[in-house]
Amino acid sequence: MNDCKATTWPPPPEPPRQKELLQDLLFSLDDEQRLLNLAARFQPAEDYPLAPHCYSRCLLLRNPDGREVMVARWDQGAATPIHGHPRYAFVYVLRGRLQNETFQHTDQGLIPGERRICGPGDHIYAAGRKGRFDNAIHRVTALAPSLSLHVYSDDALKGISWD
Repeated sequence: MNDCKATTWPPPPEPPRQKELLQDLLFSLDDEQRLLNLAARFQPAEDYPLAPHCYSRCLLLRNPDGREVMVARWDQGAATPIHGHPRYAFVYVLRGRLQNETFQHTDQGLIPGERRICGPGDHIYAAGRKGRFDNAIHRVTALAPSLSLHVYSDDALKGISWD
């Protein structure tokens, strides 16, 4: 199922307290422990759209400077292409199991790195180079139906893709 193309959906209505939490997430990108503490308080909605055999993105908040918070809902077997991210990237697994495979870009191409299984409460955090979209190169595969919270320092769709 690696040839899926994620669809971005508008968010479901969020309670006022949740909106404050989303703002706090956006302004904590340089503090991994604070992001982790805030993400653990996030209460996901039950009605995020499902893209069969793929994953969907619900953009919850985006600032004018590009920082964004989104939720991804994953069908089992869905996989992203190998891709990079803006300077800061944070992913927190809310439900399910996601496999994260890292890669390093070299003159010889992409070199596979670590493969890690993440379950509820696990997270991925990367702080890279400002102004670049080839930081934290990885591929995510859903090993079970999953839900994850994502916080980025810029529009994640600007990330460079290798697939």
